[in-house]
Amino acid sequence: MESQQPTEPKKKFERKSYPSKAPRRLLKKKLRDLERLIKNKNTLKDMPEEILQETEKKIAEVKKQMDALGPESAPETATANVSDKKQNQKKEKAENSNTMRFTEMRRAGRKITSFKKQNPGYAASEEQLAVVSSLELDLLYTKHFPKNEEYILIYSDPPLTDEEKIRKQAEIRENIAKAHANGELKKTGRVNAEENRSDEASASATGKHPVSNWSDDESEDSDEEESKEPKAKKQKQKTT
Repeated sequence: MESQQPTEPKKKFERKSYPSKAPRRLLKKKLRDLERLIKNKNTLKDMPEEILQETEKKIAEVKKQMDALGPESAPETATANVSDKKQNQKKEKAENSNTMRFTEMRRAGRKITSFKKQNPGYAASEEQLAVVSSLELDLLYTKHFPKNEEYILIYSDPPLTDEEKIRKQAEIRENIAKAHANGELKKTGRVNAEENRSDEASASATGKHPVSNWSDDESEDSDEEESKEPKAKKQKQKTT
């Protein structure tokens, strides 16, 4: 007969206990139940003195455990911090949008000035007139872009690839072109006090209106050369 091997006793299943994910919430509930038990006058009448003292000890222990967990962030403070963060992000986003808009406004103005100087007879050419009209629409786009929208660049490098932004930009340009053709741009109130303040600030810094600064680098260099010519003539006259 074969000898039977002793079988090992089966291990008793033990459920693993994991620490609670919300110990403070459980302690609060326990504390609330214990305090409610003491505050109830009808229960106190029939409660022995020993149980009352034991309940008070438990309340003190629960409070110590809660203190050991550290200070709890108040919901109001947390909500306020979130709202402040959102406001700061919104403000920063608006400032960046305005900066991009004003930069492109100057660039569009310079492009118009440069093209007209390079093509003095542009009015006689339909093709060149179309270019000027497109550039002028760029300038109107920068001035009358909706205030409550995030600014979409027209001179982005690399060019826009987001189809949603491209569609939205085309729609805004079309609306501005229609409003300009109907003489309704002033009624929209897009050129507001904020824009005027920025123009005044740049005017005080440079001593002239920003529009007069809209020129390409070549024209600025030519102006400097013209101013140097009379000085050179005067120096020659003195030497002779």
